[in-house]
Amino acid sequence: MNIKLGERLQSLKLLASLAAFLKNPGSLDSVFAVGASLKDSPLTEQMIRHLLDNPTFAQLVSDGWRPQPIDLSALQKLPAGTLGRCYADQLISQGITPETLIDPSPISDKRDYIVHRLKETHDITHVLTGFGVDGVSELGLQGFNLAQNRSPLAVMLIFGGMLTALQNNEPLAPMLRALAKGFQMGLDAELVIARKLEEGWDRPLNEWRTELRLPEAMPS
Repeated sequence: MNIKLGERLQSLKLLASLAAFLKNPGSLDSVFAVGASLKDSPLTEQMIRHLLDNPTFAQLVSDGWRPQPIDLSALQKLPAGTLGRCYADQLISQGITPETLIDPSPISDKRDYIVHRLKETHDITHVLTGFGVDGVSELGLQGFNLAQNRSPLAVMLIFGGMLTALQNNEPLAPMLRALAKGFQMGLDAELVIARKLEEGWDRPLNEWRTELRLPEAMPS
């Protein structure tokens, strides 16, 4: 059987990063490692083609639009119920700073732009969808990401989350319900990463949800 060396090495890199994730699924570093192992894969090329089929997102990429640096203290001063205030409250409650979420590497092509955009909007999407940061809710968000973005990272994280639950003899029903709910939300909603979300920090969260065709009520 003829297997290209590059493809074999990439598969090994993916397996290694997935194994590290399974050992510590709550670690941002392990999630980023899985994402990095997928960056040059055919699956990522598929995702890029899928996202660029959206005219609004394709224009965003073509324009090279980038958000302004995030100031959590300023966002926390916004009125309660605004996107920026909810985002800041969530990150501060987790002890996360924007610097840990923003990829400092330069953007040189469409692929780099998309990788940056997915990473920097992850926690904004948490707020918009209403999915929390516990394991079950994270699985729901990955279902949303899969439906919206055709994300191979979402597939890996769903697989890792389900396998970890089986290994720990945890109930599967809550995870499967969250996954199904997130997937359906992703199918119904407008493409979230196509919007200049950071230019609307001061807009009410429910206004954003209505515009993006997301449910106002938090998923349960």
